[in-house]
Amino acid sequence: MSLRHAILVLLQDQEASGYDLAREFANSIGLVWNATHQQIYLELGKLNDQHMVKFRHIPQDGKPDKKLYRITEEGRDELIRWLRKPAAPPRIRDAFMVKIAGGALSDSSSILRELDDQADLRRERLHTFEALARKLDEQGREKDLFTYLTLRRGILDQQAWLHWADEVKTALNKREILSTSA
Repeated sequence: MSLRHAILVLLQDQEASGYDLAREFANSIGLVWNATHQQIYLELGKLNDQHMVKFRHIPQDGKPDKKLYRITEEGRDELIRWLRKPAAPPRIRDAFMVKIAGGALSDSSSILRELDDQADLRRERLHTFEALARKLDEQGREKDLFTYLTLRRGILDQQAWLHWADEVKTALNKREILSTSA
């Protein structure tokens, strides 16, 4: 997947500014694809140059004009082409998992500290995803079914990670007890 396709997905139903898109990355598509403001604006420029999006200027008092982007027919055709193509398996790049794999060379207390920090972030993310899912439920999830299904995947991922973190804590605490009693 590329950033261009994530942006086209967000623009498929409504026009949005670069700022709006960045906010949507934080609240929805960011579950599965991360992008900075700078990356989003750079990609919007490329999509505009390739006639996949158009924008209109909205004058603002005391601020620069806002650009509202919308998908074009060329952009919609590209998005449909991409949606019909099988997705490549995701690449995993998780530095903390590499630390766990090399954990025999580290001390359990430093691993547990980092595990707690990671778990705090995961719990925060889980609460955010659950709140968004509740909001969609209240509004009628059928209206945004695919966003809801994406949120459910995010919720399950966070829950599974937290369950795994509990297993790691148990195993490392048991290992510590065995090593001190030996």
